[in-house]
Amino acid sequence: MATMWWKSLSDFERDLSSADDARVEVMRKCASDREDAADAPGTGRAPKATRHFRLMRVAAEQELAKRRPL
Repeated sequence: MATMWWKSLSDFERDLSSADDARVEVMRKCASDREDAADAPGTGRAPKATRHFRLMRVAAEQELAKRRPL
């Protein structure tokens, strides 16, 4: 994974399942940052991109929750 871009949620989820915990956290952070950037005022908000990155962030958070039970 040279870049931090996945065109589909299924590709992102496939990579989540094979990544270690540190990599999943990096993927979650990247998705969160891009979600914030897509919804930033003054930059031309992109609702489709915001939704895409939110789904990726949520998938990464769920993967981390599965790996780190309370």
